[in-house]
Amino acid sequence: MNASNKITLTIVLIFTAVFSVLTVAMFYQARADISEEGEAALQLAETLAEASLDTDTLTRLLHNSRHLTVIEHANAAAQLPLTGPLEKWLAPPPASTTIRSASGDTITVIANSAAEFNEIIATVATVLFVFVLALLLTLFTLRYAVNKRLKPLAELCQGLESIQSGQFRLSAASTDIAEIHRLIEHYNNLIGSLASKETQVAGLRQRLSALQENERRLLARELHDNLGQLITGITVQTYMLEQQKQNPDFIVKACATIQHQCDAVHQGMKDLTNQLYPVFLNKLGLTTSIAQMIQTWQDIHQIEVHWLPDAATIATNLDRDTQIYRITQEIFTNIAKHANATVVTIGLTTTLDQLTLFVRDNGQGFSSEESKAAGLGLQSMHERASLLGGRLNVETHDKGTTVTLVAPLKVKDNLHYEYSDR
Repeated sequence: MNASNKITLTIVLIFTAVFSVLTVAMFYQARADISEEGEAALQLAETLAEASLDTDTLTRLLHNSRHLTVIEHANAAAQLPLTGPLEKWLAPPPASTTIRSASGDTITVIANSAAEFNEIIATVATVLFVFVLALLLTLFTLRYAVNKRLKPLAELCQGLESIQSGQFRLSAASTDIAEIHRLIEHYNNLIGSLASKETQVAGLRQRLSALQENERRLLARELHDNLGQLITGITVQTYMLEQQKQNPDFIVKACATIQHQCDAVHQGMKDLTNQLYPVFLNKLGLTTSIAQMIQTWQDIHQIEVHWLPDAATIATNLDRDTQIYRITQEIFTNIAKHANATVVTIGLTTTLDQLTLFVRDNGQGFSSEESKAAGLGLQSMHERASLLGGRLNVETHDKGTTVTLVAPLKVKDNLHYEYSDR
């Protein structure tokens, strides 16, 4: 049941309760009024009898009173006042008295409540009409006002339904009702935030797709240019061995070349595997793996790195270590691409239940606008930190950037690598 119908039902119940109470009060008041009018009429008859009037004059005067009925003994039953079922239920039993005229005749007079009853019925009908009219006017006014005031809420419901279908364009109109106005403000802010996030996610999806294609292209090039060439060389050497099988010196030289090329293939496969997934983490542990990665990065980019480990005894946790390793790898990739740094300092410390990783460079930093327009790398680092149940803080200025990761040592066992190892 909607709000308008609930309000209508509530108003009807209130009016019904008030009318019921008023009806009961009017019932008791009507009984009291009928009794009082009957007693007053009988007192009038007794007063007239004391005036020493003859029978005809006294009877004529009594007949002129609408609250009295004169009973002549010749046909008493037929002269009783007529009462219906409602009057019998509402009015008390009629009172009666016997008076004597100056002529000595006896006259029986009964109080007649018919006139008073008709007045009560007219009053009840008037009150009922006023109540019904007031109820209808109240219901019409309230229904119109409520439907008009609740229109923004109806628009708000339509907007919430549109969110389920991925549409964030519908906004609700403002209203002068403070509570609904605050609700609409929060809704409009939510719509704006969702639309912004949807745009950001769409852009990140496009960039992710481009990065995936680029990774596939680099992988294909690596396989073709390096491993493919080495395998081709091995194939040529085996063919030459077949042709020069009578030349021992050539065979020895060819075997050495093939051995060297096989070693190069093995190393190339190892390097490619490490780029795709750090399989050595489970064997070497987080500290040693980061140290090897730093050494390789330093040899390639010729940038001085100060490695300050304080977590040599950290227990291995593959889920946690993989995320931290990927975050560290992304930080150093960003330094190489954007920072123009000459010195990098990295530290890894632990407490009883917490791990802290910080990386600080003396590069050029980046502005807040560049931070807001951060690409997939920074967004991915924040997502990985969230998966760990930790937080990632980035502080940057014109003299360098510091990235700090704080994460619990014990992490949940349900990290989803389909999502996190993008």
